Amino acid sequence: MKQVIRKNLGIYFMILASFAFSLMGSFAKLLSNELNSIEIMFFRNIIGVFFLYYLYYKIPHKKSGGKPLLLILRGIFGTISLYAFFYNVSNISLGGAFAFQKTNPLFVALIAFLFLNEKLSLKAVLCLFISFIGVLLIVQPFAPEQLHSGFDLKNSLLGIASGLFAALALTSVRELGKVYNTEIIAISFFLSGSLLPIFSMLAVEFKPDLMQYDFAFNAFKMPSFLAFIYIIFMGIFSCLYQLYVTKAYKAAKKAGIVAGVGYLDVVITLLIGLLLGDDLPSFLIFLGIILILFGGIGLSLFKR
Repeated sequence: MKQVIRKNLGIYFMILASFAFSLMGSFAKLLSNELNSIEIMFFRNIIGVFFLYYLYYKIPHKKSGGKPLLLILRGIFGTISLYAFFYNVSNISLGGAFAFQKTNPLFVALIAFLFLNEKLSLKAVLCLFISFIGVLLIVQPFAPEQLHSGFDLKNSLLGIASGLFAALALTSVRELGKVYNTEIIAISFFLSGSLLPIFSMLAVEFKPDLMQYDFAFNAFKMPSFLAFIYIIFMGIFSCLYQLYVTKAYKAAKKAGIVAGVGYLDVVITLLIGLLLGDDLPSFLIFLGIILILFGGIGLSLFKR
């Protein structure tokens, strides 16, 4: 009975986390009407730094650390993923950006298989194949231009990069979790996600030509009063997501079920995106998103 309660509590927290993550993305989408994606990412992360810094001093720490280079790499990988993710949020449909980001379990499984000597079951391989077909349906790399109904190549590649680098960051957390507390790992991510965007915005002041790489370099613009309101809400929902997703995995004994529920945010953002003015996805894009969801949920349930 206790196990059932714990599992259901984990699902409940993950549902809350999915709504919080979706609302964070929604406010980022609203901000994209005024600010560039790098500035949006900076504000999202700087609020997270203060939130986690507070938690750092409230929670006792028992782990000694000892892998600073890996900790820095985790922050950099996660930040690169955010560069791509927030650019997609600003430039394609909200649901599409979230669907691309949800390819990370696909890459986690492949990285674990290729470099960590983890075995993949036949079911897991099938789920990987299904997700891969879903990505192809969204990107449509071989479709003639006049028949192409997916996103352009730039956004598609950035979408895949957001999933790949998120997977690299998540894979590094396995090893980091042995020697660092969760708060330290998260702070390294948010610090990197605050400092690198500052560099990206300062670099443009000295070399304006970098603006052609707008997904990585862009100029700072002072937000309006309304934008600051959106930033505050984006930061609040980002922190709530971190809080509830941690509670979800702590409460549930089987992480796979909770991870599967986490795909709910793609469905939520598809609906919110339509309310915010996104175009209705074409049949092939919608089918691709469904296949990514199906494959990702399957991986969460079947992998060890």
